[in-house]
Order: sequence, then C-alpha cells, then structure tokens
Amino acid sequence: MQLTLLGATGPIGRQVLQQALAAGHRVTALVRDPARLPQRDHERVTVVIGDAASAADLEEAARGSQALICALGPGRDFKSTLATRTAGPVLEAMSAAGVERLVWLSALGSGDTSRHQSHFQAAASKLVMGTLMADKGIADETIARSDRDWTIALPVMFGDGPATGAYRTIPLDGTEGRTGGRINRADVADFLLSAATSGLWARRRVILTR
Repeated sequence: MQLTLLGATGPIGRQVLQQALAAGHRVTALVRDPARLPQRDHERVTVVIGDAASAADLEEAARGSQALICALGPGRDFKSTLATRTAGPVLEAMSAAGVERLVWLSALGSGDTSRHQSHFQAAASKLVMGTLMADKGIADETIARSDRDWTIALPVMFGDGPATGAYRTIPLDGTEGRTGGRINRADVADFLLSAATSGLWARRRVILTR
C-alpha cells in the first residue's frame, strides 16, 4: 500500500515509518529536513521536502497514496498551534490529490475530550498543556466535519517501550467513563498504521490506552 506520512522524524512518526516498511508498504514522507530521516535512502521511501502547513507541499506528498497518516507532534512546545495550522491544508491537499483515508493523531484531553480523562491527567493537561489541548480540539473538529474518511486517535499519556499489541481501543462516542494510564508510542504507531491500512474505525474518535 502507498502511504503518505506526516511527522516521520518525530517519536511516533519514526515508529510508524519503521512498522510500515517492515510490513512491506511504500511511504512518502513530508519532512523539513531529510537529514533527520534515517530511512531516506530506502527503496520504498519517497522524501518530499516541505511544510505540513502548506497545502501545495502536502498535495505533492499525497498524490498517488491510498491513505495519509498525520503523526505530527508539538515536541516540547505546549503552546503550539501546529494542529490548527495543518488541519485545513491537510484536508485541502487530500481533496486535490484524491485521497480519502485520513488517520489523525490527537490526544485524549483535546477539546472537550478532557471529560474522559482520569481526574489527575485532566488536571495536569489543563495546567501544563491547556493552550495545546484547546488547539488540538479545534483541529479535531475541523477533521470531524470534513468529508474525508477520517479516524482520530486519542492516546493517553505516552510511555516508552516496544510495541506490545496489548492496548485497548475505546470509541469516544461509546463511553461515559474516565480513562487514564499510559500507552507505548510504538503501540500508538501500530494503531495508526493498522487503521490506515484496514479502514477500521472510519469516522470515529478512538481512545488508546494499555
């Protein structure tokens, strides 16, 4: 399968790329700095240098793909507006390139999903990442209102370690409870890839936890 990946040099995007190549997929990675991409010379990797907030750059990266995975993250910038700056251009580019399937990495705590977080994690997110989570929430709504075949992933706090496959997927629209805990970044990557390549969880928001 031909995939387009955003955030390929980030901690989760790197895992997505590694897992996608191990599964035999072809990947087009949109990056600012190809030197940060160890697999840039891999025979099944195509590198497009550009900006994830540029619809033109995104369209170039998306053409010919069956799905787009957005694994962009803010790094340590808890006031980042990356999500809202990229959501619109991603949708515009996908429409222009004829790509229907979108798997979008967000976070549990984005927008009004904080009511589904554990009390501790909700308080911590509000205190430390209030601006970031509000921005993610706006972007999530933009994605959810679109005509793309989207899935929005809402992982809890991240942990390190290998992919276990032993994580839980909880549909946001099917739960009234609160969820805490951690999930390994490698397992988040596994979900993003499996959702993109299977079509599961179409037009659903999904909480990910261990």
